[in-house]
Amino acid sequence: MDFLKKFTKALADAGVPLIIGTDSPSIPGVVPGFSLHQDLCALEAAGLSRYQILCAATRNAGELVAKAKPNDTKFGIIEAGDRADLILSEKNPLDDLMTLKKALGVMANGHWYDRSELETILNNIAAKYEAVTQNH
Repeated sequence: MDFLKKFTKALADAGVPLIIGTDSPSIPGVVPGFSLHQDLCALEAAGLSRYQILCAATRNAGELVAKAKPNDTKFGIIEAGDRADLILSEKNPLDDLMTLKKALGVMANGHWYDRSELETILNNIAAKYEAVTQNH
């Protein structure tokens, strides 16, 4: 683990665009809505700045999508006409990344989800994954 931390920090400091998160449902322990926060903590433990971490979770991922789908909706920046999923947090995530764990709301694909809707979604995901693990 120590090597991976040092390697990740060196990559980030060298300007390599890191990306965190996955949409793969088949990786054990990767649970949508939960595992990303573990990734944020792991990158912080590796010594990345919060700015580097937030870029890995947002802008860098958007730029990768834009390169993979160049003729589709633009991604990666907040600008009129571009697709942007936004998180409203109580505190500045540059001061405390864990504020993202308790989002006040999320704008995703043109739909606003308030805190209670987010909690319902997360509870449903957790229940689904718990049922799957109990059946195995």
